[in-house]
Amino acid sequence: MAKLALIVHTALDEARMQMLGTQVLFGFQLQGAFQESFADVPPIVRGVDAFGLSLLIVTLGFLIAGPSQHRLVEQGEATKRILAVANRFAEAALLPFALALGCDVYVVLWRYWEDAAISAGIASAGLALVLWYGLGRLLRPLAPRKEDPLQEAPTELHEKIDQMLTEARVILPGAQALLGFQFIITMAKPFAELPALDRDIHFAGLGAVALAVMLLLTPAAVHRLAFAGRDVERFHDIGSLLITAALAPLVLGLAADFYVAAARMTASATIAATGAALAALLLLTLWFGVPLFLRRKVRN
Repeated sequence: MAKLALIVHTALDEARMQMLGTQVLFGFQLQGAFQESFADVPPIVRGVDAFGLSLLIVTLGFLIAGPSQHRLVEQGEATKRILAVANRFAEAALLPFALALGCDVYVVLWRYWEDAAISAGIASAGLALVLWYGLGRLLRPLAPRKEDPLQEAPTELHEKIDQMLTEARVILPGAQALLGFQFIITMAKPFAELPALDRDIHFAGLGAVALAVMLLLTPAAVHRLAFAGRDVERFHDIGSLLITAALAPLVLGLAADFYVAAARMTASATIAATGAALAALLLLTLWFGVPLFLRRKVRN
């Protein structure tokens, strides 16, 4: 009989793999806008670049939505519902990621092979969609027709702690990619040319993401220093609280630097502010609004 907790853990590991791929594109999107040659980029390419950044925000939102519900709704228990939710969000995250990949291929190639850049971007996104969606559906007939039944049972404490730390590792790559960008661009000449307000927003976002990274790393330190690496229920509760708390400043940091990057991409503070507000609303809804609503519904 398949053990539900192990399958949930595998789903979290797969989300972590997707996050590692997402952070590469996310870092490129943010840093590319502050290269000196970006000033020569035509508006249409800048628009595609901004659209790709928006898609990556959606990807991040979907990838972290599963762990958020696991902490807030299920309290770390491995359930059939959280397995379905994690798989659904991971699958949904592949679509914006594939489209963002196509956007970035176009942005990179237009300067050197302008005539082929659009075709290359479409082909890249199409191939990704075929591999990530088409191949899986094509191979479904090869899966065993009779699956092992999944039965819900209280999750062992060791597995709950392991899943909690894995969820921190799912979130951390996106936060560290943003934090690295935030430090690096302060050394770039285009950053010094930003309006003072934009620089202040960037530094506020930097502080928020630094706090998020600190909170995400704290459970591992607490586990070693306070509990000597032992499985203790109180540590699971503390770790869950820290990881959930880290999402709040992460939303602020993502929204702040989305505004800063989008303002440079679109040359419009209004568009950038609107996009940042929508990004914050989406992330708050996925990471806090929906989970807290479901938690209240379950308790009632």
